[in-house]
Amino acid sequence: MTSPTQFTCLTIAGLLLTGSVFAHGYISAPAARGYLCKIGGNSQCGAAQWEPQSLEAPSGFPAAGPADGKIASAGHIQFSELDAQTADRWTKRDMEAGEQSFSWFFTANHKTRNWRYYITRQDWDSNQPLTRAAFDLTPFCTVDGSMVQPPKQVTHRCMVPKRTGYQVILGVWEVGDTVNSFYNVVDVMFSGDGQPTPPWSQGGMIHPSVDLKAGDRVYTRVFDASGERTSLRTTLQIASSTQGLRNNWTHALASKINKEQADIRAGQKAADGQFGPAYGLNPIYLRKASGLTRVEIQIEQQQPPIQNSISVSRLSDSYVINQGKVELEFSVAAQGNLLVSNTVYNHDGIAQGHAEAQLNNSSQTFRMAIANAKAGHHQLVVKGSPKEGHAAPVQQTFDMMFKQAGTTPAYDYIHPQSLKSYQAGSRVLQSKNGKVYRCKPFPYSGYCSQWSASATHYEPGVGSHWASAWDEVK
Repeated sequence: MTSPTQFTCLTIAGLLLTGSVFAHGYISAPAARGYLCKIGGNSQCGAAQWEPQSLEAPSGFPAAGPADGKIASAGHIQFSELDAQTADRWTKRDMEAGEQSFSWFFTANHKTRNWRYYITRQDWDSNQPLTRAAFDLTPFCTVDGSMVQPPKQVTHRCMVPKRTGYQVILGVWEVGDTVNSFYNVVDVMFSGDGQPTPPWSQGGMIHPSVDLKAGDRVYTRVFDASGERTSLRTTLQIASSTQGLRNNWTHALASKINKEQADIRAGQKAADGQFGPAYGLNPIYLRKASGLTRVEIQIEQQQPPIQNSISVSRLSDSYVINQGKVELEFSVAAQGNLLVSNTVYNHDGIAQGHAEAQLNNSSQTFRMAIANAKAGHHQLVVKGSPKEGHAAPVQQTFDMMFKQAGTTPAYDYIHPQSLKSYQAGSRVLQSKNGKVYRCKPFPYSGYCSQWSASATHYEPGVGSHWASAWDEVK
């Protein structure tokens, strides 16, 4: 068994030596677990919702490849949410034994050795992490890639073996000109032996998006071809903060729908056609003969959520390169509980420096030293990511010019270095804007050395009262 450390090294080696970073793809139908995260069919997926095409690991499954318990994520920590495994964690697609289609979409298609499909054993434990022991390790379908580059989309016709209930299908795309393969798991539901496919089709989703408070309410909006059917609305009034927890109210709403509605069901569909509400994501199903087309979820909160925001101050549009470095100093004030990240990019979009901190309705001064700085256009991107809930991040972008010191007038000091030496006539370079300032004669010269990180009134060129102490040198 390959250890996690060894696996990481192998993956990196494959990427560096073979260029496999350019080969990516996923199973689009029936939609794989990661792809369902991208299109909204699964929730709380982490980075997989942005990169379902990147589930890559060394080839050689089952002898090699991702470790047991890490099969769904292909062993990547940024996709580890995909390794969660319970009977009701993931949305399932209907499946029947016999000839079925499996389609792949390639964001970057590579020469291919083969595609292989595996399925879990009938008696696998759906509440345990996926391991090799859970699968029939003889693929039920193998498609030769002939070592040629496939089109951007391919479909395989495969004979799926008989199963009942919840099963997982593992699709492996073995790239032909690298040492790696792509691993996709598909969550499927087989009907019971001899039972017809239940007459339901998916028409919506209850997402565990936010925590609610007592007094809030959430309700369904049901539509047919003519518009909304308000008579079919199901409303849940949140009675307590415990019921308002996102995984609790979703379960409660699904249960209420199943109790009140004849043509609508919510929850994870079982092999016998029954629906079990889940503590979390709940698909919504519509009876095919009902004429209903979709269900939307509406949330009404007594008080609007916090409007997150960030503001940036003490930032200049020009900085001077001193001994190959640029020193940035600026303040960020956050409204809301935000992880504030600050990244400096050069004109080519390459990150040059980064600093971050958690701010909860507070402010902080950031100091960033940009090493090996080059003259030219740069940008500072300040991003605030909410710690809780699913509110969108807030972001501000600032343009800056880095300049060589030789383009400025002569100076004695770079502010705030040698602060106590400033006296009448001292010339000081302000690195925040690349300008030089001369300390005024007595009695104003005493202000020139009055500066601290929390008292910047007389800071040359940028302080609120700088002109009382300094003259700009042209």
